[in-house]
Amino acid sequence: MVVGTRRINVLGPVELAIDDVAVPLTKTRERTALALLALNRGRRISKEHLLRAVWGERLPSTVNSQVPIIMYNLRACLAAGKSDVIVSAGGSYTLLDEACDTDLAFAESQIRQARAARSRHTVERAIEAYEAALGTFRGAPLSNVHSHVLGAEAEMLEETRRSAFVELAQLRIDHGLYRDLLDELPAMIAWRPSDEELRGLHMLALYGVGRQADALRVYAETDDLLGRELGTGTSPQLREIHKMMLEECPMPQARTSLAPSLSPAPTPPSSPTVPPSPHDASAPGIVRVVVPRQLPPAPACFVGRDSEAQWLDQVSRSPTARPCVVITGMAGLGKSALAVNWAQRAAADFPDGQLYVDLCRYGSGTPTSGFEALGGLLTSLGVPATLIPHHQQERSALFRSTVAGRRLLLVVDNADDSEQVRPLLPGSSSCLTVVTSRLPLHGLLVDGAAQLRLGHLRTQDAAAVLRTLADRTPDAHRSDEMSGDDEDRADRRAARDDHWDRIATLCGGHPLALRIAAARLRSGESSAEEIVDQLADERQCLRRLQVGNTSLATAFEFSYRRLSRDAAKLFRRFGLLESAEHPEQVASRLMGTDPSQVDMPLTELVDAHLLQPTRRSGTARDYRMHRLLWLYARQRAMAEEPTEQHGPIIARAARRCVAAPHGSLCKEPRGLHV
Repeated sequence: MVVGTRRINVLGPVELAIDDVAVPLTKTRERTALALLALNRGRRISKEHLLRAVWGERLPSTVNSQVPIIMYNLRACLAAGKSDVIVSAGGSYTLLDEACDTDLAFAESQIRQARAARSRHTVERAIEAYEAALGTFRGAPLSNVHSHVLGAEAEMLEETRRSAFVELAQLRIDHGLYRDLLDELPAMIAWRPSDEELRGLHMLALYGVGRQADALRVYAETDDLLGRELGTGTSPQLREIHKMMLEECPMPQARTSLAPSLSPAPTPPSSPTVPPSPHDASAPGIVRVVVPRQLPPAPACFVGRDSEAQWLDQVSRSPTARPCVVITGMAGLGKSALAVNWAQRAAADFPDGQLYVDLCRYGSGTPTSGFEALGGLLTSLGVPATLIPHHQQERSALFRSTVAGRRLLLVVDNADDSEQVRPLLPGSSSCLTVVTSRLPLHGLLVDGAAQLRLGHLRTQDAAAVLRTLADRTPDAHRSDEMSGDDEDRADRRAARDDHWDRIATLCGGHPLALRIAAARLRSGESSAEEIVDQLADERQCLRRLQVGNTSLATAFEFSYRRLSRDAAKLFRRFGLLESAEHPEQVASRLMGTDPSQVDMPLTELVDAHLLQPTRRSGTARDYRMHRLLWLYARQRAMAEEPTEQHGPIIARAARRCVAAPHGSLCKEPRGLHV
């Protein structure tokens, strides 16, 4: 059978089409699995992630037998049973890039082309590409899939649609093409009625064609809606647009030349004007003073990190302070918690405002582009949408100009690399930027940024975190603890404290693990003694460090999936060893390669905080893994390394272990079930 052009559509109901003919997908689970694979085309999807997407938190006992059936059916639909369309290896599944097209890939390509055309001032081509991208949406993305995991993906796809539409609308307004928006904007506002940016664009379009009364009516409706439904008034930006219209100010003229084939609509009667400068306090549409307070709430029961907070204090208040600090460390160590907690405490030192932007959004796995982040920052600083440039370089320059001389704090959370952060850095030494990342961001260090490498909590702090959070136990448990005479109560409290200390030790001072354990204690689902037994059992430790949608293994998975092939292989093979301490020489034995060929994978693991250098023995170095990371490495090894290779891998490493003074204990792993 010859299979024609295959296309998976996710920007609406999920569907599969071959040669533009729909292929029925009647089963919800198959649609969900197909959508997940299509959204991650060319990337590996772990079996665990697939299970969460398709079944949620409660997995049926037959789940392991159902996954192969789903994959078989999808392969049959995609390629008449050819197995090379969806590749399964090591407990993961990959939809190959060449297997099919997706409407999402087409839309993203058109948006990139539109932005490139816009930066070249090729307005007609930019509008054409934006319209092609928006025309790909057939309704609400993933509308026939019901999955908590994919719900976040659907929201991001909706935001992609909105962002593309806003960019197109701004482009048209910038070039006087107001009439083209009058039919489209009401439909978008009906979709997102509380979106002030869309309503502001609608006001400008109406005002641009001379319908001032209608534009003012839209403002009144917006003010009434926000007051009734949200209990708030309109934003400063929308109020500035309203003020501009009441004063019958002219529309800002286009910043770039108009394409010859496009004709602008007439502007309202007014005298000619030059484009307003973003720094002209009298310019229409500019908010004169906006003091952003964007920091998210500080985490509850923040304990420890006193020395780190003092270091941040010194850096921020030093007359020779570096304007950028990078807080880096392994997943779940509380980098964001430290940054936000410290920023809340230090807010008074930054009277001109505190800005916050999340660049990676680990919950969705979708990074925020510098272009998008700068748009949000400029809006927060009071720059109207119509004056925000359409090219990243221009946005970055305007951001630096807007914050120049102001005493501002910017928290950039979950950065992925240095290039993602650089466009967001203020040029003024009066501003301080605090960046968090799982990677060391060497590029920023080269630029002069200071670095704070976050480690696990000290033993006393880890115990304090657990005590503070877990002490809020349900009333029934409280009454049990308080019953009996004084001696009995004292014994129970002592036993409880011992169990809490043991849990803190088994979590290795890892804040996320401690918080999950504390949440399980507070819920009353398990006693402290039961949790101690579960965490001490290597076979179920990671599985028990999960509550609701928060899972320690998921936090580790994001870092693991971003490793190169060799680094990922070395990481999981370390998990086959019976110790978390490893001499450097063992790495080449595990990989079956020359020692010189493991330098890069080792460096990558250290940079990702998945491996920690400890001591140096002569010219060699020893490494260790956090216990919980080691258990995750073992889990990945059992899932991805062929069972028949475990023995030879361990045997090779064992020959080096015997000679190493601090060698790993290389034994056959004890039947893990993970």
